[in-house]
Amino acid sequence: MAIRSLSLLFCLLIISSNAWADATEVNIGVLAKRGYEKSHQRWDATAAYLSEQLPEYKFTIIPMGFDDIPIIVKNRLVDFVIVNSGIYVDLSVSYGARRILTLVNELSSETGSSKFGSVIFTLADNPEIQNLTDLKNHRVAAVHPTSLGGWNMAQRELLYADLDRWDFASLMFLNTHDAVVNAIQQRKADAGIVRTDTLERMSNEGLLDITSLRVLSPKKFNHFPYRISTPLYPEWPLAMLSHTPLELARKVAITLLSMPEDHPATTDANILGWTIPENYQPVDDLLRLLALPPYDMQIDEKFFKSLLQHWHWYLLTLIVLLSIAALSFRIIRLNRSLSEHRTTLELSREAQLATFEKAAVGLAHVTPSGRFLQMNQKLCDIISLDKQLLQDINLKDILYSSDLPTCIKAIDQLCKNKLSSTSLQLRINCSNGQKKWIQLSLSTKPDANKQVDYLVAVIDDIDQYKKLEAQSHLAQQQKELILNIAGDGIIGLDSKARYTFVNPAAAKLLGYEVAEMIGEESRSLGNHASEGNIDTISGHSPILDVLKSGETRHGERDTIWNKDGNPLQIEYTSTPIMKGDMVDGAVIVLHAVTSDQPQSESPQTAP
Repeated sequence: MAIRSLSLLFCLLIISSNAWADATEVNIGVLAKRGYEKSHQRWDATAAYLSEQLPEYKFTIIPMGFDDIPIIVKNRLVDFVIVNSGIYVDLSVSYGARRILTLVNELSSETGSSKFGSVIFTLADNPEIQNLTDLKNHRVAAVHPTSLGGWNMAQRELLYADLDRWDFASLMFLNTHDAVVNAIQQRKADAGIVRTDTLERMSNEGLLDITSLRVLSPKKFNHFPYRISTPLYPEWPLAMLSHTPLELARKVAITLLSMPEDHPATTDANILGWTIPENYQPVDDLLRLLALPPYDMQIDEKFFKSLLQHWHWYLLTLIVLLSIAALSFRIIRLNRSLSEHRTTLELSREAQLATFEKAAVGLAHVTPSGRFLQMNQKLCDIISLDKQLLQDINLKDILYSSDLPTCIKAIDQLCKNKLSSTSLQLRINCSNGQKKWIQLSLSTKPDANKQVDYLVAVIDDIDQYKKLEAQSHLAQQQKELILNIAGDGIIGLDSKARYTFVNPAAAKLLGYEVAEMIGEESRSLGNHASEGNIDTISGHSPILDVLKSGETRHGERDTIWNKDGNPLQIEYTSTPIMKGDMVDGAVIVLHAVTSDQPQSESPQTAP
């Protein structure tokens, strides 16, 4: 989908760059609700009619996928749009689009309507679904989240039936109305949602036996013959964009209003013509009710409902996160303690000249051979020897045997002026029989000939800090143990959806090794289809939506695909990791779902 959108944008940029070379070209963007080829078949005759009636202009039809529309309109690559009423309302608020006409859909050879609706249907031989409430725990197929007739109108009726998308076993968006009907006929979904007249047109084209379907929550309206499940809303408008000249818009409106009813432009488009603009306030009210673009900044009440229904999963996630936070806090405190200790050592070395005897650390002057020349009381306390006895022994005599080579090497480098100072962590044998960790810092005191006169030794008791360091290492091991033995998959993502940590349960669930996932893009978590060795991600990924919305998401019986391309039914909880007001990553908890319920099919894309 992304590659197709970029290709379309590139082609349109080439068109727009040459638009005024010879004749004034006018691009009309049309929502490709049944695919690009059918859009050309339906609307090319309209472009030809306008070019014939307004010879100073050359009109071209540009089919647009649902996800392409904002890119095309924002970059002013079309001058007019023919889109569904919901998308028009969004464009009017976001980009200043203005309706100039409303199409009159052909109901019969004599009658037409400037209104349409949505139809919710299932197979006639499906005994499990008789009304809207029966859709709970069943598979539902719709066109697109922004398809007015193919989802939004029906969404209102489902809301009134106390249903939302989380109540379905799965919700598939298949991008075209034909694909939704085909999914029902092939039993890949249990119920479908398309705009009115789709079933009748496909039946007339020989693509569907309409008697094999049953409409849910059917309604009747005077002079409206199509099957319908919702109230009527105004038909698609022809809208000018903010950069379109008013004079051009006026000429187009007059030309289309005067178009003969028997012209190929009307017959190809299956319409009776155009009429003055309808009132689109009902569509505006619908979008506000559902908090859809451009009114999607409202608080999502569905989250609170989900919180009440699935509180135990949220609680489990909270406990896991608090445990990780507690371990992390302990490690931070230990690291801070070690850092403060290093600072103390540096300050002690600076103060030893003035406060040798009162220093908080052991201080001594030591010959290159290791004999003590001078020491303070603190050093005696650390080694548990008095000054008299300490003067009679060598530094090398009190060192732990395995640490002695390290100390000798350091002294040798100091005496050869290869180092000016060094600091070592060593073990010593105290006179009381204890083994103790010390921090031994050595620096040189050269004489007038630049030969080493003696070494300045700073010795500090770090035995308690080494114990803290061991405890810190143990805490880290406990953290890793929690992740490794967890039964559910636990995954960490950065802000670009790349894996930062993966526990073995998650790697096993997705069919990977942990090492091959770290740092890679989280492709398996997106709704995608796998054909051969080609792995592509679709535009809609509810699991990864947390990286955009910054809101915790939970899903039941959603479908993802493992490394081998096999579908997995999972429950998931996506929790954002916030850095200030920005989403810095996410923690995903995956739980494999096993049941007798049929699995969702891989999402389909538009042709």
